[in-house]
Amino acid sequence: MPARQQSPQHARVRRVTRVPVDEVPDGYPFDVDASHALELVVEREGESEDAPEIVRVFEAWPSGGHTGSRLARVLDAVGEPAGNPGALDGERVALESRDGAYRVDVERTQALRERTVPTSERTHSLAEVAIVAGALSGLLGFFLAWTTYRWAATPLVTLAIVVLALSLGYDAWRTHDTTWSPRPLPWAAGGVVPMLNVAVAAAYLSRKAVALNTPDDAAEVWCDLLAGTVVAFAVGLALAAFDLTFPVGATIFVHAWALAPVGVYLDARSDRHGSDQPKRTLWLAGAAVFGGAGALVYLLRTDSVDLQ
Repeated sequence: MPARQQSPQHARVRRVTRVPVDEVPDGYPFDVDASHALELVVEREGESEDAPEIVRVFEAWPSGGHTGSRLARVLDAVGEPAGNPGALDGERVALESRDGAYRVDVERTQALRERTVPTSERTHSLAEVAIVAGALSGLLGFFLAWTTYRWAATPLVTLAIVVLALSLGYDAWRTHDTTWSPRPLPWAAGGVVPMLNVAVAAAYLSRKAVALNTPDDAAEVWCDLLAGTVVAFAVGLALAAFDLTFPVGATIFVHAWALAPVGVYLDARSDRHGSDQPKRTLWLAGAAVFGGAGALVYLLRTDSVDLQ
């Protein structure tokens, strides 16, 4: 068996394409056991700048989802989610060679990234932190409007509008994925509507998580969001029935009501229903009119629970 070359070779990915496995050259020494492959056209570093060496690298395209596959480990090595192979375009990777052919060296690519990327860049983006801060500001402002500190409510609500409009628009503008490239204007517009903007922030972060972080668990994300909305709606209603807890209850109840139609709309547009797509207009109207109660009926019906 030919020995794996031990000296590290660095390269820059210039193109990423999904191809039939028949396009993998005969005799390619690395295992590509799948019906499709991901072809990476990479430019090796250290070669002549006038005529850099371009080589083709192949990775098996997993038929059962990306999670746990070698391709998922390659993406993780460059700091990208498993469901976004297109993100490899432009990334710097380490190569291993065998019989004149190449593939990505996962361990050395991870080490290369750890040496060149600051730790802070591997955490949540600053825009996502701003979205969360804006949502909390909106919730606090609404809560204070029912207390003796109502003078602070207007500045906090105004701050939430500004922060959410800017952070949602910016994060949507910088997010590009093979399955989801959000339009900044609608999300930014949702950030300027008081009370609704907190719901829009929660819905945006959930939608982004589905597209980029947990595409294989998309159904669970939407179900959890809707279930959380229903629970918050009921808890808020119960707390609002008592004078002592009315400000807290009103805050939870109103924002859960606002989140219900947004969550129903995004879930109805998702792929978790397969060919049996729910009628979005009717369910959206029901959630808008009845809040968490409408979301509860929607969740039960779309999860195949017979209510009759």
